[in-house]
Amino acid sequence: MLRHELHLNYQPQVDLQGRVLGADALVRWTHPVRGSVSPARFIPIAEQTGFILELGLWVLQTGCTTLAGWSLDPLTAALTMSINVSARQFRHPQFVDQVLATLACTGANPALLKLELTESMLVDNVEDMISKMALLKTYGINFSLDDFGTGYSSLSYLKRLPLDQLKIDQSFV
Repeated sequence: MLRHELHLNYQPQVDLQGRVLGADALVRWTHPVRGSVSPARFIPIAEQTGFILELGLWVLQTGCTTLAGWSLDPLTAALTMSINVSARQFRHPQFVDQVLATLACTGANPALLKLELTESMLVDNVEDMISKMALLKTYGINFSLDDFGTGYSSLSYLKRLPLDQLKIDQSFV
């Protein structure tokens, strides 16, 4: 981030008729010597070192800035932005405040923001997770469970989560 090597790619989300509904904000690293570095290589290191908190906040701020910009154009004003949230980031005590402050600072519409959680997050303190999700939903923020079917959750867990979208793991498609 400091050397401007990280950027976001926006992967379109389309419906069955081919209409673009929104985009997934995907962090990418272009190293000056190594070129494109796979997220599979740098995200686990960011998790282990704690850098994921700073990286996750940067992704949230950058994605919300883009989302606010989309609202200025009638052609993109209704598009949603999906942002992946790591377990460590979501569990951080200031997470809810950071999301709300980012929305206030960028002017992004909370109803167009979708935070993507993963199934692996369900193994720790489900009650805290539900509480944070419910609080953020009162501001209009949406939630998606990514990579469903990779192993942790049961349908009984899903019933308890205030989800707006369920993304089936690609291994089932």
